Amino acid sequence: MPPMKKILLSTLLSTLLMAATAEQVEQYLSISNSDEQLVELETQFSQMQENFNSLGQAQDTQQYNMQMLSIRFKEYLQKHLSEDEMEEILKAYRNVLLLQYVSAVSESQSVEPEEIEKYIRELESDPEMHERITLVNKISDEMYDPQSMAVMFDNLMKPLLENAPGGDKLDKKVLDERRKIYIERMQEETRKETLYATRDFTLEELEKLEEIAKLPVIKQETRAVFGATAYALEEFFLSLAKRYDIQKHQPSKQP
Repeated sequence: MPPMKKILLSTLLSTLLMAATAEQVEQYLSISNSDEQLVELETQFSQMQENFNSLGQAQDTQQYNMQMLSIRFKEYLQKHLSEDEMEEILKAYRNVLLLQYVSAVSESQSVEPEEIEKYIRELESDPEMHERITLVNKISDEMYDPQSMAVMFDNLMKPLLENAPGGDKLDKKVLDERRKIYIERMQEETRKETLYATRDFTLEELEKLEEIAKLPVIKQETRAVFGATAYALEEFFLSLAKRYDIQKHQPSKQP
């Protein structure tokens, strides 16, 4: 097929696929607990901005309106998911086990890291828990794949580094190494969080959850959410660039 025909066909298909509706997006935010997480993000980054202000580091940077985080997050989902795709995601959330998992993850995010680390150590010290650990790690890796995590680095950390003082001198190998370390850390932290969140799930429930995690719609949801999060935060991250000291943020491979 000639290139022009491919372009015309692609444009036609994208036009026929209606974008997700605002109502669908609002429903998704509610049942997935994403609305609560967005509020938490706004709070955390507002505090970060206030901390910079208190240190007198905001004179040369326009203050970012944190309410834009939710607006941009919703805008991205509505633009990058079709009405049919969002309907499939909403349908997946009718599964009680998935709702229980989402609720458990949400609750675990308010737990102190020390408590999670303590639980992980106890789990790993028990040989009988090996099957459980392996199964949960598979669930975590299916639900939060490296390609989705890479979106966060590529759209947030990389532009921040490149626009920070001295960023123009960063070697591609350095950026690639930082990207690799970032993804590895994300995977490790996500596995720990998932292990803790599913501590009350039976092995049978975990096996069923693994089947859910393998569904294409779950990966599609994850990529859309990571993309939406990056889009929501990218302008704020760029607003930090002038105040970001690359030398003070050297990555370490140690956990």
